[in-house]
Amino acid sequence: MTSKICLLTTRWLLPAGFAFGAAAAQAASGVTVTETQETAITVGMSATEVEQILGRPAHIVSYRSAPGPTWTYNVVGAPFGMTEFDVGFGSDGKVVGVETRILGEDN
Repeated sequence: MTSKICLLTTRWLLPAGFAFGAAAAQAASGVTVTETQETAITVGMSATEVEQILGRPAHIVSYRSAPGPTWTYNVVGAPFGMTEFDVGFGSDGKVVGVETRILGEDN
Protein backbone atom coordinates (compact mmCIF):
# COMPACT_ATOMS: atom_id res chain seq x y z
CA MET A 1 0.00 0.00 0.00
CA THR A 2 2.81 2.42 0.75
CA SER A 3 4.37 1.90 -2.68
CA LYS A 4 1.09 2.87 -4.41
CA ILE A 5 0.93 6.12 -2.48
CA CYS A 6 4.55 6.92 -3.35
CA LEU A 7 3.94 6.13 -7.00
CA LEU A 8 0.84 8.34 -7.10
CA THR A 9 2.68 11.12 -5.30
CA THR A 10 5.58 10.88 -7.76
CA ARG A 11 3.19 11.11 -10.72
CA TRP A 12 1.83 14.34 -9.29
CA LEU A 13 5.08 15.89 -8.08
CA LEU A 14 7.10 15.37 -11.25
CA PRO A 15 4.87 17.47 -13.56
CA ALA A 16 4.48 20.09 -10.81
CA GLY A 17 8.27 20.31 -10.52
CA PHE A 18 8.63 20.84 -14.27
CA ALA A 19 5.97 23.56 -14.23
CA PHE A 20 7.63 25.44 -11.37
CA GLY A 21 11.04 25.02 -13.00
CA ALA A 22 9.80 26.51 -16.27
CA ALA A 23 8.20 29.43 -14.44
CA ALA A 24 11.42 30.10 -12.53
CA ALA A 25 13.49 30.03 -15.72
CA GLN A 26 11.17 32.55 -17.37
CA ALA A 27 11.25 34.81 -14.32
CA ALA A 28 15.04 34.67 -14.21
CA SER A 29 15.40 35.77 -17.82
CA GLY A 30 12.77 38.50 -17.64
CA VAL A 31 9.31 38.60 -19.07
CA THR A 32 8.73 38.83 -22.79
CA VAL A 33 6.34 41.50 -24.03
CA THR A 34 4.05 41.88 -27.00
CA GLU A 35 4.01 44.78 -29.44
CA THR A 36 0.64 45.83 -27.99
CA GLN A 37 2.16 46.15 -24.52
CA GLU A 38 4.95 48.33 -25.94
CA THR A 39 2.48 50.98 -27.10
CA ALA A 40 1.13 51.32 -23.55
CA ILE A 41 4.43 52.76 -22.31
CA THR A 42 4.62 56.56 -22.55
CA VAL A 43 7.06 59.27 -21.53
CA GLY A 44 6.50 60.38 -17.93
CA MET A 45 5.42 57.00 -16.54
CA SER A 46 7.05 55.80 -13.34
CA ALA A 47 9.14 52.63 -13.09
CA THR A 48 6.34 51.06 -11.03
CA GLU A 49 3.79 51.75 -13.77
CA VAL A 50 6.09 50.25 -16.40
CA GLU A 51 6.66 47.14 -14.29
CA GLN A 52 2.91 46.73 -13.74
CA ILE A 53 2.35 46.72 -17.51
CA LEU A 54 5.44 44.85 -18.77
CA GLY A 55 6.71 42.93 -15.75
CA ARG A 56 10.36 42.45 -14.86
CA PRO A 57 12.85 43.40 -17.58
CA ALA A 58 15.24 40.89 -19.12
CA HIS A 59 18.15 43.29 -18.50
CA ILE A 60 18.78 46.53 -16.63
CA VAL A 61 21.74 48.60 -17.82
CA SER A 62 23.09 51.92 -16.54
CA TYR A 63 25.02 53.80 -19.21
CA ARG A 64 27.50 56.50 -18.13
CA SER A 65 25.96 59.17 -20.35
CA ALA A 66 22.34 58.36 -19.44
CA PRO A 67 20.59 60.05 -16.53
CA GLY A 68 18.97 56.78 -15.38
CA PRO A 69 18.83 53.06 -16.13
CA THR A 70 17.57 51.39 -19.31
CA TRP A 71 15.27 48.39 -18.99
CA THR A 72 15.33 45.90 -21.87
CA TYR A 73 12.53 43.48 -22.72
CA ASN A 74 12.38 40.69 -25.31
CA VAL A 75 9.50 41.14 -27.77
CA VAL A 76 7.40 38.09 -28.65
CA GLY A 77 5.89 37.66 -32.07
CA ALA A 78 7.93 40.42 -33.66
CA PRO A 79 7.75 40.30 -37.47
CA PHE A 80 11.52 40.62 -37.89
CA GLY A 81 12.80 37.85 -35.63
CA MET A 82 14.75 38.78 -32.52
CA THR A 83 13.55 42.18 -31.27
CA GLU A 84 14.16 44.05 -28.02
CA PHE A 85 12.22 46.90 -26.45
CA ASP A 86 14.16 49.43 -24.37
CA VAL A 87 12.65 51.75 -21.77
CA GLY A 88 14.95 54.61 -20.71
CA PHE A 89 14.48 56.33 -17.37
CA GLY A 90 15.59 59.76 -16.18
CA SER A 91 17.19 60.60 -12.85
CA ASP A 92 13.70 61.10 -11.39
CA GLY A 93 12.69 57.51 -12.20
CA LYS A 94 10.28 58.51 -14.97
CA VAL A 95 10.32 57.24 -18.57
CA VAL A 96 12.24 59.61 -20.86
CA GLY A 97 12.15 57.47 -24.00
CA VAL A 98 11.41 54.09 -25.55
CA GLU A 99 13.01 52.28 -28.46
CA THR A 100 12.40 49.05 -30.36
CA ARG A 101 15.56 47.40 -31.67
CA ILE A 102 15.74 44.63 -34.26
CA LEU A 103 18.76 42.50 -33.50
CA GLY A 104 20.84 41.40 -36.46
CA GLU A 105 23.29 38.55 -36.69
CA ASP A 106 26.10 40.94 -35.69
CA ASN A 107 24.58 41.74 -32.23
